[in-house]
Amino acid sequence: MVQGQGFDRRALLRLGVLAGATAVGAPLLSSCGGDAAPTAGQPGEAGKPLAALSVSAPHAVTDSEAGNPLATSIGATLIVMRHVYDSLMVLDNGEYKYQLAESVTPNADASEWTIKLRSGVSFHDGKPVRAADVVHSLRTVGTKPSNRASVYAMVNLPGVTAVDDLTVKVPLLVPRGDFRESVLIVFSPVFPEGMTDFAKPIGSGPYKLVERNGTTTKLVANDGYWGGKPSVGELRIVGVADASARLAALKAGQVDYAIGISATGAKTEATNPAVTIIRGGPANSNALSFAMNQKLAPFDDPRVRTAVRLAVDRKALVDNALLGQGSTADDVVGKNLPGYADLPERTRDVARARALFAEAGVTKLTLRTGELVPGMMNASKLLVQQLEEAGVELALEELSADAFYADVTTLATHPFQAFYYVNRPAAVHLSAVTHGKAPFNVTGTSADYQARLAQAQATPDDAARGKAFGALQQEFYDQGGDVLWGFQEQLDASRAGVAGVRIEQSVQLFDRATGPA
Repeated sequence: MVQGQGFDRRALLRLGVLAGATAVGAPLLSSCGGDAAPTAGQPGEAGKPLAALSVSAPHAVTDSEAGNPLATSIGATLIVMRHVYDSLMVLDNGEYKYQLAESVTPNADASEWTIKLRSGVSFHDGKPVRAADVVHSLRTVGTKPSNRASVYAMVNLPGVTAVDDLTVKVPLLVPRGDFRESVLIVFSPVFPEGMTDFAKPIGSGPYKLVERNGTTTKLVANDGYWGGKPSVGELRIVGVADASARLAALKAGQVDYAIGISATGAKTEATNPAVTIIRGGPANSNALSFAMNQKLAPFDDPRVRTAVRLAVDRKALVDNALLGQGSTADDVVGKNLPGYADLPERTRDVARARALFAEAGVTKLTLRTGELVPGMMNASKLLVQQLEEAGVELALEELSADAFYADVTTLATHPFQAFYYVNRPAAVHLSAVTHGKAPFNVTGTSADYQARLAQAQATPDDAARGKAFGALQQEFYDQGGDVLWGFQEQLDASRAGVAGVRIEQSVQLFDRATGPA
């Protein structure tokens, strides 16, 4: 049952949004964009402002998560965060852009970075955003119980200091030329100095969190937002777990925007004049994987990892599980984005896979899986058939999406599991996901790999660092644990006439949405 539907359409134009799960080589640092503030020149500018908008996601927002940057994970929690808080930097369609930061510059060896803040920005309570607030925010999100603490593992948090009201010095434990893309781009929300209780969160973003009841979170527009007054006056964020239910609610007129519909639903409604299908394109795709943990048997044997990669028919998975609404992948995140290495296309070789499985003595495997994104269960069932052709019996351990992600600290303890990432530049992805302390390091990268990753990250020169990350991608392609088989475009649906919803790294932003003119 979708909550928050008690609006009179004659008195209040309500835009409802049902949100699916979303989750984090890049352009060189010289390509950093300047102003990431939203502008009115988005699609739909000829339409009219919307009084309200409801958002629902399969990963429901709970009282402990709504607006809490320490508990932000996927789906609704991420959408809430992106609307309530501004970040120092963001990744917008593969390009680095400053948001609250005006510049982020290193010293000679990249062991210390200076952040200059945008002036004239205020929090929701009217107080100015200052360097002291950034110091507090970085220390807070960089320390447990924050689930993003690992992102800040190389930051000397006690040494982070405010030089003046708009300048922050950030010393590192080791030199890191990739501080912007591996830390600030990944997660850098800013909140007021002293805030430790997020029951009533305060940010500087385009919306204020004003109400929540455990499953529904209500946001209202921050009319004084430095980036421009939002076009949507009210957001309601609610959880609906099933993709079919999200689309059904849209068609029934209960909501006006559904996030994360299935490929089946997109094909079925393609000719429906009352429904508009929105495709996110390569920059807004989920990278779908069957992840093998190299630290756990039997995937500590490289023959087994190679055999699984050779047994998989990627085109069949895309054609059947995604109904062609996507493209094949070759085991490394970042395809069609800047900095992606020139990796060869994977081809299937069942005979070779069968021989390698036999050499390694592997006849049975178990895959932890679930409908993490639409089509994942169908893909898992098809993998059962593909591995059977290579002489291996695959059992499926199916969980709900909420149960699958219930404890992110245990994700790296499973030998074989379905997984997905947001498609983003490879340097950002490898830095965030494949280092030793990352909770999402589900492929169990080796100590030698992590040493080479650290060396690449420390390289101050942009071009040299880009080359080093290219080599890491090749190594991950040759020896890594991701069977990355497909890129699934973000598929949303809206009521005809709704426009101006921006999608950035598969996260929907609704502040500039408009309705029919």
